[in-house]
Order: sequence, then C-alpha cells, then structure tokens
Amino acid sequence: MGKWFLCLASFGFAFSVNAQEILCTAQILDNQIQLTDKRIFRTLEQVIAEFVTNAKWTNEKVQPNERIDMNIQIVLSQYDVSTNFFKGTMQIVSRRPVYGSGYNTPVFNFLDENIEFNFQEFQPMNFNENSFTNNLTSLLAFYAYYVIGLDFDTFGSLGGTPYYNKALQVANNAQPTGIAGWQPFERNLRSRFNLVDNVLNDRFKPFRDAYYKYHRQGLDLMYKEPEAARKQIYASLELMQKLFKIAPNTVILIVFFEAKSDELISIYKNAPATEKPKVISILSEMNVVNASKYEKIRQ
Repeated sequence: MGKWFLCLASFGFAFSVNAQEILCTAQILDNQIQLTDKRIFRTLEQVIAEFVTNAKWTNEKVQPNERIDMNIQIVLSQYDVSTNFFKGTMQIVSRRPVYGSGYNTPVFNFLDENIEFNFQEFQPMNFNENSFTNNLTSLLAFYAYYVIGLDFDTFGSLGGTPYYNKALQVANNAQPTGIAGWQPFERNLRSRFNLVDNVLNDRFKPFRDAYYKYHRQGLDLMYKEPEAARKQIYASLELMQKLFKIAPNTVILIVFFEAKSDELISIYKNAPATEKPKVISILSEMNVVNASKYEKIRQ
C-alpha cells in the first residue's frame, strides 16, 4: 500500500476520495475527562472515521453496498492537554450483510483494554505499512486489516490470510516501541499480538474453517434453506470445539462468542425441539460465561 497521507480538509488535512473497503464510524466517550472545551474529542472522532474509511486497504474493487461496517468506540480514562496524550479502551465492532436479508451479522466484537496514543489537532495522519509512525494510525491500521481479514474469511476459505499478515506486520513494526498490546507474551490475553498470532497459527485453523462454514455455508443460506443452514452452523460449532479442546482460553474463541452469542440464541430458538439440547450443550461447554443465557434457546 505504501505511505498514506490522509487528512481532513476542514482541519488542514487532505484525504483520499476513492471508494474503499470500510465504512467507519467513531465515538469518543469523554465523561471521565474534566475539561471545559472538549472540541479535540469531536475532532478526533471525525479524523478516525475519515482515516479508516478513506484509506485503500486492499487492491479489491468494492461496491458501496459491499463495504464493511466498522464502529470504533473509545472510552477515555486519561487525557493530558500539555502532551496530547490519550489513554483508555477501544471497542471495535464489524458487521457484514447476510445474503438475501436486510440483516447485518456481527463478525468481530473486541474490547482492546489498553490503548494509548498522542494526537493533536491538525496533525497529519501518516501511516507507512513498512515502519512505525505513530500509535494512533498503527492501532487503526491493525484493526482495519484484521476486520478485512475476518470478512474475507467469511466469504472464502482462508481468504483473509493476506490481510492478517498485514496486521501482523503492523504489530511487528510497533513492538520496538514497548507500547502495551503489541508485545508477545504479555500477561493480558486480549493483546493485539495474541489476536493476530492466534488467527495465523496453523493449530487454530479450525477456527477459520468454522468462520467460513458459519457465514457462507450457514447464515447466507438461512433465508432460503433454514434447516440446511442450521446444520452448517452446528458443524461450524463442532469445528470450534476442536480448537476449544486444545486451547480453551485462546482469544479468538472468546472474541467469536462475544460477537455471536445473541445471534446463536436467535438462530436456534426457532429450531425444532430435537436440535436444541445438543446446541445448548456445545455452546455451554465452550462458552461457560454465557451458559445460563443459552438456556433461552429452550423457550
């Protein structure tokens, strides 16, 4: 992709106007920050959305209705006006449309528990895929590549590999900074490095096979063939179970159920009574934290 110089005109920035892969919205929750003039946070919301939306992350030709819906919500816990330092958490959610319906399925729902970056009004949003420039654009590029990788995995078996590799490169470039979230072997399971390292690990290939089966062979058939679709979705859960048996605490499994638990309840709540017990059993085994919630399927 080379070097991007993406800017927002009204703040002295310039930006790409090509149709791109992601339609991004951003929200900064600043209730914890005691500051009279919070204009900088509204500026940051717009800059984040413009950066992610207007970048050309792949070489694919994308129609407007094919763009990935991505929402970024940052909850600030710290802001230093003198150093332009921001600290907090970031929730990233992506969705894609389900064939033959008006429904958008959540593909990714992840809470990054420890983000930090510097940002000041009018600064250029520089990103170079071959080197680290600043942590804000690295964070945004990492998650852009990751959600694109997941999206491609839902349409083609292992289709997201090139974009996971891009995300890994962003993580590797950021590691020498020592900034939390990029480092291997961090105590925090939910690190960015673990997220991309897991998904590219051959041991965890059943997860990616399951993503394809769940979405392309399952959800996308639901409108026309609900019974066949549910069987494919259950088969995808069996693939997930293989991963669960070798690595029950892997972060990609946690992220899957954070995105899909409510959807799975909706899918199987209307299933024949004979299907429900085995679905509840496999879901409760892999996702103990939501075991009581899965009992709603019986109703």
